[in-house]
Amino acid sequence: MNEFNIDKVDFNLLKSLRVLIEEKHVGKAAKRMHVSQSAMSHTLARLRDTFSDPLFVRTAKGLEPTGRALGLAEDLSTVLDDIGKLLAPESFDPSKVNTRIRLQTHSFIIASYLSPFFNKMHQQAPNLTFETHGISEYSYQQLDKGAVDMIIGAGLQAPLRFLQRRIEEEDRVCLIDKNHPSKDSWGLKHFLNYSHIKNTLLEDKDDPIDRALRKQNQPARKIGFYADDMLAQGVIIKDSNLIATIPRSLAKISSKQYDHLIMPCPIKTDNVVIKVIWHQRSQNDLLHKWLREQLAGCSDSDLE
Repeated sequence: MNEFNIDKVDFNLLKSLRVLIEEKHVGKAAKRMHVSQSAMSHTLARLRDTFSDPLFVRTAKGLEPTGRALGLAEDLSTVLDDIGKLLAPESFDPSKVNTRIRLQTHSFIIASYLSPFFNKMHQQAPNLTFETHGISEYSYQQLDKGAVDMIIGAGLQAPLRFLQRRIEEEDRVCLIDKNHPSKDSWGLKHFLNYSHIKNTLLEDKDDPIDRALRKQNQPARKIGFYADDMLAQGVIIKDSNLIATIPRSLAKISSKQYDHLIMPCPIKTDNVVIKVIWHQRSQNDLLHKWLREQLAGCSDSDLE
């Protein structure tokens, strides 16, 4: 077949040619291809023009392939099978994955959601390795460069060039030591009278708790401790009068570890929304799609 014909050929012609060679009859070939006999006759005329050969000689029994057609038959099935494989949907088997996924996230998300998620993934994809780092001001740049596969964070609003999906939403609660002076008379008054832990990541930003206090015409909190790791707040408040206002899932973990008390937040705050963020180039990657679906199914119910 010359280059000109390759540019013009319809691969359905090749499928018809294979059936004609197998059936050696226009009517039978038409039936197998679910077309009319006249349509198959037209296809045969196109095939003869494409290959510059009669391809078949009519006999009393039907069609007799020419030497050219018999020569084509040797490779035709292989070519069509290979094309079929190219056009078939990709299959995905997690057990056969052998790669590393690089995540940037918060420590409390690892503790609350990703720890059970990692365990589940290792059961289904034993050769899949995860690498985690903290979220920084350079996270989106690293996602652009391909140095990070996805970002899983709270309170993030991804630039429009990225894709994102909500995987969880939860409220905030207050965590105090079991011997905190306000444990039996908890309320807004005590919330404002005692010192709080504040996340240093929010030190120069509009803290959602401070924003809620302003909205309700309340004074600002007293800050008695700054911590860059939300997971560490459970340790810091132990045997102290400090108050930590944190996501409920993290409070549950700290309560179990240190016997802290979980108290309702006396002010209404926006929920903590956890999102997974990824680059458009990963949108149709089968492994990436599978991981995103698995992430969407993880919740703090895994911690109960």
